[in-house]
Amino acid sequence: MSIKTPPKSLPLRIILIVAFVGQIVSAVSLVGYFSFRNGQKAVHDLASQLRGEVTARIERELRGYFEIPHDINRLNADALARGDLDAIDATRGESQLYQQMVIAPTVAFVYCGSSQRGEFFGVLRSPDDGSLQLSYGNRSNNFLRYYYHLNVAGDRTYLIRQADKPFDARQRPWFKRAISAERAIWTDVYIAFTTGLPNITAALPVYDRTGQRLLGVCATDVVLPEEFRDFLRNLEIGQTGQAFVVDRQGNLISNSTDEPLMIGEGQSAKLLPATDSQDPLVRGTAQYLIDRFGAMNNIERSQQLEFYLDGKRQFLEVVPFRDQYGLDWLIAVVVPEADFMGQINANTRNTVFLCLMTLAVAIGISFFTARWMTRPILRVSQASTDIAKGDLDQTINPSAIAEINQLANSFNSMSKQLKESFHSLRQSESANRALVEAIPDLLLRVSGDGTYLHNAIGSDRLRQLFDNAPILANSDVHDTLPPEQAQQRMEAIQRALETRALQVYEQRLMADGKPIDEEVRVVVMGENEVLIMVRDITDRKRAEEALRIAEENYRGIYENALEGIFQSTPIGRFLSVNPAMARTFGYDSPEEMVETITDIDQQIHVDPETSQTLKRRLEQDGRVIEFEYRAYCRTGEIIWVEESTRAVRDDRGTLLYYEGIVQNITERKRREERLRYQLEALKVEIDQKYLDQEVNLITESSYFQDLQAELRRMNPGDTKG
Repeated sequence: MSIKTPPKSLPLRIILIVAFVGQIVSAVSLVGYFSFRNGQKAVHDLASQLRGEVTARIERELRGYFEIPHDINRLNADALARGDLDAIDATRGESQLYQQMVIAPTVAFVYCGSSQRGEFFGVLRSPDDGSLQLSYGNRSNNFLRYYYHLNVAGDRTYLIRQADKPFDARQRPWFKRAISAERAIWTDVYIAFTTGLPNITAALPVYDRTGQRLLGVCATDVVLPEEFRDFLRNLEIGQTGQAFVVDRQGNLISNSTDEPLMIGEGQSAKLLPATDSQDPLVRGTAQYLIDRFGAMNNIERSQQLEFYLDGKRQFLEVVPFRDQYGLDWLIAVVVPEADFMGQINANTRNTVFLCLMTLAVAIGISFFTARWMTRPILRVSQASTDIAKGDLDQTINPSAIAEINQLANSFNSMSKQLKESFHSLRQSESANRALVEAIPDLLLRVSGDGTYLHNAIGSDRLRQLFDNAPILANSDVHDTLPPEQAQQRMEAIQRALETRALQVYEQRLMADGKPIDEEVRVVVMGENEVLIMVRDITDRKRAEEALRIAEENYRGIYENALEGIFQSTPIGRFLSVNPAMARTFGYDSPEEMVETITDIDQQIHVDPETSQTLKRRLEQDGRVIEFEYRAYCRTGEIIWVEESTRAVRDDRGTLLYYEGIVQNITERKRREERLRYQLEALKVEIDQKYLDQEVNLITESSYFQDLQAELRRMNPGDTKG
């Protein structure tokens, strides 16, 4: 029989090392890469959501902050036109202005100026102690404004001080701007001479009932930026994020830092340009906007942007803020990527370190494994060559692996002697030894009393558990294991011999001061003999423990959150809710709420249109931020809630479920309702005063007196007239 020419061979050891290391490197690299990319995507999504939520809160706060002054102006303009507020002689009206200042603590000054001679009448909040004072200037004091203390009823009590210069309201910017515009307006930011602080004024021209004759201008001052700045400071914008407001010239109106926002002192002071800010994040963001758009005036719509500052990525959202009275500012929220990436970068470093350690261990194990696997084959080959003495009747085809090819040649020379029992026995023994040597575990033959019947077979590292003594003959289980593990081993041996069934258990040992977890299998080999197989499961145990800790951490955050957290299906059922969500709606447990609510639209939403609006916005935008609506509790009680929700879709855009956060805002709504009621009550009181005045004017008129006289002449017997 002819023997084929062997192909070019490679050492088995090289093939095994390349195969083992290549698989591990590929798997670890892919897992690390996808983990890092997923982390980055999650950071981007979170940064986008955070920016949107913060800018929405700032815009809502600004609108509420700057709507109140114009509401006050309308009330005062009506009172001035009816005569209830006397801006010329300062004889009445301070009580009304006092109540407005009490209701609106963010207002600094409420006043009206007359078009007749520039008379002035108003109530201000003292910049020194916050007390309310009456201030007026007219002919009675030669237009040198007096300042009076006001008691809790809003009545003037005693003179505090007198201005040293005459004051003409008609010459003030707020008066001129309102007259020129012929409507409600905002002034530019200026320095108030009474406080020395930057102000912005809401002003409204007042005309008589014919709408032709100008009576004056009513105005309300708002001090910038301290009150609104406190709100910005309290915002949680990552760890080092900033929020600021600039005008269209790029000057800082307000920001969340403590730096001064004015340059210069007194009347020469002016607003600080954002590009000159002491805060590098504010300064860099402002410069980026100017570089990108040319000027702040060119930013016409809300935008989410990314830029680099000192080599670090920044997430930015800029939103125009305008109102019907002329305000035209920009709201900017910027968050460094590093605020979100700290934990991810730490995890990446740990992953790289673990990958390198894993690679080093894999290379070492691959080297020893390859050496361990090839050594018995070489021994078999050498032994086969030594016993070959004649021609071979059987042949083994050549192999591409050099060692196997050598083994094939040796067995080809031994093929004629395979029929002899001695040669068959030796060949069988060699093959069995090679098979056992190739098993990547520690193998032990043990008798029923725990005595080792054969040397330990396994890797060099596992043999260290036995005091570096690979030869275990003439020793037993108690000599090689700690007492507790030895007892556990003997019990498993006895159960295996009694039941003839495989016994499996786990144990922990210490090697070089480090714990090692092992899986031990005991199988019966004979009448009073077992084979013990030991496998290292340390890595698996560590992975299981890390997974358990991660699941516990997530569950702790979910269970202990103060806001309600939920996931729901597109058809209106809850997939899961946390305890805070269940408490918000009056349920004893999350499980009860999930089982009870089968139709969210019908069982949660009080107003059907709000549910449809919420769904439309989710379909259009993919998310809804701070959506307010009325909701049913389990008891039937109606509460107000605020919901922020996003739609979760798969890679193909298919809607999977909704997830979001819900907060109970009932108390806030009640406070808003009380404030609205107070304003309505104030309006009713003003209307009643006006009605009483009209009745008095009619009854005291000469026409009414003439009618009464004529009636008495027509009824001379009537003495009641």
